[in-house]
Amino acid sequence: MSIPKDNRQQMINLMYLVLTALLALNVSSEILNAFRVINTSLVGSNVLLDANSRINYKAFESKKIKEPGNAQIGIYQAKADKLLDLSKNLQEYIGDLQKGIIEEAGGPGEDGNLMKRQDDLDASTRFFIEEKKKGYELKKKLDEFKSQFSQLIDTADLQNVLNKLPLSTNAQTQNGDWARDNFFQMPPIASLTMLTKELSDVKATEGLLVQYFFSKIGSSEELKPDEIVFNSFSAQITSPSAYILQGEKFEANVFLAATSSKNDNVSVNVNGSGLRPDDKGIAHYSSSPGVGEYELKGNISLKNPKTNAVTSYPLPPFKYTVAAPFATVSPTKMNVFYIGVPNPVQVSAAGVANAKLNVTMSAGTITGSGGKYEVRVTTQGVTNVTVAANGKNYGAFPFRVKLIPNPQAQCAGMPGGRVNSAVWKAQQGVIANLDNFDFDAKFEVLSFNMFYQPKLQDPGIASASGPYFSAAQKAFISKAKPGDIFYLEEIKVKGPDGLSRKIPGIAFKID
Repeated sequence: MSIPKDNRQQMINLMYLVLTALLALNVSSEILNAFRVINTSLVGSNVLLDANSRINYKAFESKKIKEPGNAQIGIYQAKADKLLDLSKNLQEYIGDLQKGIIEEAGGPGEDGNLMKRQDDLDASTRFFIEEKKKGYELKKKLDEFKSQFSQLIDTADLQNVLNKLPLSTNAQTQNGDWARDNFFQMPPIASLTMLTKELSDVKATEGLLVQYFFSKIGSSEELKPDEIVFNSFSAQITSPSAYILQGEKFEANVFLAATSSKNDNVSVNVNGSGLRPDDKGIAHYSSSPGVGEYELKGNISLKNPKTNAVTSYPLPPFKYTVAAPFATVSPTKMNVFYIGVPNPVQVSAAGVANAKLNVTMSAGTITGSGGKYEVRVTTQGVTNVTVAANGKNYGAFPFRVKLIPNPQAQCAGMPGGRVNSAVWKAQQGVIANLDNFDFDAKFEVLSFNMFYQPKLQDPGIASASGPYFSAAQKAFISKAKPGDIFYLEEIKVKGPDGLSRKIPGIAFKID
């Protein structure tokens, strides 16, 4: 894929790379906030794209007045009308998808959040990929839109025009699944931002095609303010990303919507710095700030070449965040490491290929590669997992090291209680079972005592080595009758960590 020359599209493409790089992370509140910032920026840009499209479309009416006998005007205006109708339908469909993912993530949120469960990675997968498959439906709609507007473009111009349009449904990975690339295991706020990006691409495509249709009957020079009445001007600022790592350069493009290539009457000021627009009317701002949140302020001034009157347009609000380099180590089953069992973890760092990660730990051993690792620990306490890559340290991540929880003794499939005499006499021994634990941890019974209390008779006690009843214990069991009570106590077990431990006893009453 060639690198687009359009600055707005470069911003969107870089944003897509940021979203893709964050797929493997446990999504933090800072990252979710970054998505909200990006989404807000795109929404603001979309408003300006709509304004530009309306302004360009009005040029057809002005042209009609000037050239009432020009039959080509009606032909290309009809194509523009058809395009606007197709674009409107697609934009409404994408708007419905945005409402849908918000509902899938629990509905509208509070305190500035666009949705309640904005970090629910399964919501996007259900809505776009697995259950409702809206991602594949969206791709089909985008492809149909491209096919339909392509029929409106003159054959000789088709390839040249298509190369300039931002709309694309090409997959980013070898599996060729565009929907999965964009929405699988994405936080819902990221999916909403991606939909806003697609909406921006549709609006930008609409605006560029309207300009193309007008160019077939006139020149861009006819869009100057002294010949077409513009009822509003607006300043616009775009950036490849509102969230960067420390050490990277922040870049932004600042320009006045609907400006012409004759930029000698336009001046731009951003944060006190005067900028000169290039031959496309776009001024470029860059800085290399430290960690923190920053805001761009300024204005764009337009000088009327005929009256020398100067009109100033303030820049819309725009903030960006600079963060320190970060990485994430996420245990795939629990938030602790357990002694005696392999603990699988996934490790990733933003902007770094998994194959280049160097992962070590302070207490224990970690093996694996490609982002997937296995940890083994032997001592209770805290261990630190350290991530580095390309000579940069991404920090140490602490994990608690704990013993596997105690199992529960069971006999006759129960942890005690009332048991039928015939069922009780058929039992062979005691087991130690660990319920509701995500790891495969088996415990061995080492020994236990049996206290036998027959109804209205003297009690007896017998011990066993291992999980099976001893001969003396079996003798007690053979005498069991309703009302008798059996206590299994002093139960010692050994787990996969190699340590022996004593667990609570259990009692049974014979029915």
